[in-house]
Amino acid sequence: MKRKDFIKIGDLIPDYIRTMGIAKGLVGNSVCTAFDQVLDSRYSKYVISREYNNGKLYCTMSSSVARDSLSMLKSKLKEEINSKIGEDVLKEIIFK
Repeated sequence: MKRKDFIKIGDLIPDYIRTMGIAKGLVGNSVCTAFDQVLDSRYSKYVISREYNNGKLYCTMSSSVARDSLSMLKSKLKEEINSKIGEDVLKEIIFK
């Protein structure tokens, strides 16, 4: 039996993501991954945790000196992360 109507897998994936409701989690994962790639190795050892929620990336640091240094680089980090993702999804970075 031959199928006449076929659908490419590339067309099914966006529908699957929307149906399953996992788009928000995928965006959060890509923001955290881009943050790890953009962050300098001298600061990455001080990152305890990071969490993306509603356009904000919350990053908990173990060193106040590293936190203050990164606070001065917030806008540069935000631009690099958004350019790496290809969308303007990150609105603010909050260091704790």
